[in-house]
Amino acid sequence: MKKIIILLLLNISQFAFSQNIREIDSVSIIMCNSLVNSGNIKNDTLRISSLYQEQLNPYLKTLESSKAEKFGELLYYRLQRNCVEFRKLLDRLEPPKESVTRKTIKPISKLTKKQIENFKKQVNFKYFEASGDITLSIMENGKWIDNFADKTYSKLDYNWISNTEFELIFIESNNETRSGFSIAGDKLVYNVISKEADYYLVSVNIPGQKEFEEFKLYIN
Repeated sequence: MKKIIILLLLNISQFAFSQNIREIDSVSIIMCNSLVNSGNIKNDTLRISSLYQEQLNPYLKTLESSKAEKFGELLYYRLQRNCVEFRKLLDRLEPPKESVTRKTIKPISKLTKKQIENFKKQVNFKYFEASGDITLSIMENGKWIDNFADKTYSKLDYNWISNTEFELIFIESNNETRSGFSIAGDKLVYNVISKEADYYLVSVNIPGQKEFEEFKLYIN
């Protein structure tokens, strides 16, 4: 599905990309607004196609020659980060293997002081990607490292910002999805909501957005 969407967004090998990430983000925000306003189109594939025709294509015509495919890939990932509506659309087109709950109100943590202390002592976690692949995570000495099923990795700083919340600050990754989704310094805020039998229920929020995505962070 990802490749199909990129092709829908692209189809523009004659055009070029010479823009930095800020310009890509600017385009993604414009496209996000257009996507939100296209709610009258009920077919999601048609909504993406319309997005390309009305927003991306006119923009690309203003560029000099360069790497269009790379532009499409980066735009695809930054759209996911910058646009709640686009993330919801992708979930409908290709539902995550493990269900995801999205809320517009910040979840309230139910953890006791002892439970959060135990969480902070944990080092090894795992969670499911949308594809169903398992990612192994190490949280230790102020660093968070994700090890993906394809043998790639991501490195992030982490620090606690409240009793139950911590932020991850992106450093680097050799994983295509993560390196496209985040740039150095990008933050995600996690809130540990509850402790279940073999996992913690955790929410994640992109600062500045009013969406909180709940997922299961398993003890490994």
